[in-house]
Amino acid sequence: MDAVATDEGAVVYLLAELRSGQGGPVHEIGSRARVIDTDGEMLTLAVGHGRFASTVTCSRALVDRRRQSLARRALRADRWSTA
Repeated sequence: MDAVATDEGAVVYLLAELRSGQGGPVHEIGSRARVIDTDGEMLTLAVGHGRFASTVTCSRALVDRRRQSLARRALRADRWSTA
């Protein structure tokens, strides 16, 4: 996987479902987020807009800067499916 642009303000897309805090909303795979802070391998993201915005902390491995990469991963997974 390419290195993820992690500068503050960078737009990234979630590669896994992530929950905002204790009992917070679950953000779906492919959700758009903006990097608001970095700390080593961890990112703090703003997910959502307006009053529905929330923050999530996750590993860099759980985000990608390209939305189209999500579709390619899904196609690869379907290709090897035995169902």
